[in-house]
Amino acid sequence: MAPHMHVPSSRSTAGRLSTHTTTENTEKVLDVFTGSRDSDANVRVQSDIQIHPVDIACFVQVGFDEQVNSFATRSGFQPAIIQDIYKNVSSYKDTQKVVKAMHITAMESAKVEIQQLRSKMQEKTRENSDSDSDKDLYERPGKAKTEPKEEENE
Repeated sequence: MAPHMHVPSSRSTAGRLSTHTTTENTEKVLDVFTGSRDSDANVRVQSDIQIHPVDIACFVQVGFDEQVNSFATRSGFQPAIIQDIYKNVSSYKDTQKVVKAMHITAMESAKVEIQQLRSKMQEKTRENSDSDSDKDLYERPGKAKTEPKEEENE
């Protein structure tokens, strides 16, 4: 797995991001969490890399796409849906609010649909058991005898 930046939440203690300045060099160095519990497994990354202006749009798009794909995976909606919502609101935070509302509504709708399906299944089961008991009432024990018709020969 490639090393990646990890900024721990206030609840997480597994990954630590620390910044410090080396005495022999005045550039900042970041300890980047690599997923290993060993503190020696951290990778040192230069944080003062200057992104060329021609590359900014590409990096922004890659970061945006990653954010959308990650959010889509967590929310259960397709990335295209997330992007369409983003186009129609004023911020990513608003997109998150809309998608959360959609998720809640979808789950409530699913519960209603499931309840309706269960009711229909129970009703069919009742109808089938009722019709089976009705057949029992009208059937005579033993085989029904049919008498052959006599043909008149004249």
